[in-house]
Amino acid sequence: MGYTCRITLAALNAFIRENTRLPQHRRISRTDSLEGDLSLSGDEALDFMEKYFEHFRIERGNYAFQRYFSEEGFNLVEILATPFSKRIRQKYERLPLTVGMLEQAIEAGIWETP
Repeated sequence: MGYTCRITLAALNAFIRENTRLPQHRRISRTDSLEGDLSLSGDEALDFMEKYFEHFRIERGNYAFQRYFSEEGFNLVEILATPFSKRIRQKYERLPLTVGMLEQAIEAGIWETP
């Protein structure tokens, strides 16, 4: 791992700790998912990502919030029907946004999802 990668990861870890309720003893890994592992969702995730883009001066590129995070609230009927409907399951499926992805965007200066 190069010197700039270590600096980027250290700055990103500090940013994550400042902007989440993550306990200080909790190790942050590149494979950690923001929603699954760091418990960011809804408005908290939206605020976090807005601060992230601003703080690290990253162009948004093709970033789309709904690709990675669930919206606030839920529809009980849809939740109950999820096991029976592929269409509904696909509606709620999200790609995991990881710490490693955040790091890559910092290094590139732009969010580029393949």
